[in-house]
Amino acid sequence: MTVDSLFVLNASGAPIIQKHWCNDVSIQRASLIVVPAFAKYLRSVPSLHEAEPVWSAPYDTVCIHIQRGELVYLGIISQEVPALEVLELLEGMVLALVEYIGHLSELTIKENFATVYQLLSEMVDSGSAVTTDTSVLRGLVPVPSLVDRVIENVSGIGIRAEKRPDVNTSSTPWRSQGIRHTNNEFFVDIVERIDATVGADGSVVSYDVSGDISCKSRLTGMPELLLVMNRANAMDDVAFHPCVRTSKWHAERVIGFVPPDGQFKLASFHVATDAAPRLLPLQLRAAVSRQSDQSHTIEISADAGQSGNKLVEKIQVRVPLPAQAYNIRVQCKAGTHTVSNVRLPQVEWSLKSLSSADRGARLTIQYQVRTPSAVGMGAPQLSPSPGSNQSALAAFVDFEVAGYSVSSIKVDSLKMLVESYKLFKGVRYVTKAGSFQLRF
Repeated sequence: MTVDSLFVLNASGAPIIQKHWCNDVSIQRASLIVVPAFAKYLRSVPSLHEAEPVWSAPYDTVCIHIQRGELVYLGIISQEVPALEVLELLEGMVLALVEYIGHLSELTIKENFATVYQLLSEMVDSGSAVTTDTSVLRGLVPVPSLVDRVIENVSGIGIRAEKRPDVNTSSTPWRSQGIRHTNNEFFVDIVERIDATVGADGSVVSYDVSGDISCKSRLTGMPELLLVMNRANAMDDVAFHPCVRTSKWHAERVIGFVPPDGQFKLASFHVATDAAPRLLPLQLRAAVSRQSDQSHTIEISADAGQSGNKLVEKIQVRVPLPAQAYNIRVQCKAGTHTVSNVRLPQVEWSLKSLSSADRGARLTIQYQVRTPSAVGMGAPQLSPSPGSNQSALAAFVDFEVAGYSVSSIKVDSLKMLVESYKLFKGVRYVTKAGSFQLRF
């Protein structure tokens, strides 16, 4: 895999930091032509979430990006490279940056500029990915201290003591020798995402569940852990961290591994189709009516669904409206709403939480559409966009259920071998919406 350039962009598409592995002409082209064209493309879509991850750019280049929070992480390639490899590099880059500097924003990237630049230099060499494993990177790039950050902010120069790379040539390169912790603890987070398309009547059109097993390890010595899942056979297309002994998984369906120190993603998986009942923690329905060619009404209702008696929280329903929509009126019986027109008109409905006892959460949107016949009747004239629709097509939904596993895949046991000290352990489950749409 060869990447020409990596960029971190803010929400408006302006570069915050950039790193290149190409000639001067390609650097100028990426900075002055490709990135501005990509930023213009981002502004043309209703929301950053709807931007295609792979976009054909000028001069036979391809822009591959992910969006996390308010930032966009962009890789530019000019050769035949599998897009999934670039996406994996970008995901690993984000996880490494979070491990080093915490919450990622334009401000924190600028405050830790030297650290971020060093990390990019170590993660990618001559355009090829080397490693995004933080247990390896910590031996190459020191974690910034408060003093370092103050010096960087005052002087604009990254101050780092010269340090010989800690090259680990053992059979476990992800874990250094001689690790010591006062409190020995190991935490497991199983986060599952529901990708679903729901019809206006609440029926499930498509459904898929995937998940990640993320861990935080603070263990002394060189422990070996055995993680037993209660429904291991329901886990399909499993991708493991290099620390996992895959032979043991294939033979016994048990995850055996020597963990890295700190935070890491142990595994990602899909839930087998025949092992995943189509459970929806949030039940949504929609009714669309048209009073005339110009007047439209959308009604959306939301109720708690099958969530194991847990609260459905952080509910966001985003309804993009046609570019010609105007005179937008919104009513909601629960939660709050906002109407924005940054890229295209859209309504966002926010609910703090829903339980099985809550009823009557409803959103009503009324709007009019500019048409040629409406121009002489007080509606301002607008040239319709190519391919634009006269009515809304879908709502995009986000939610979270803490303490609930939609697939019922849970940790059966976690055992430690080799070491004999007392281990404190904990497990958390979270179910979230992935690509979740309500079709009208």
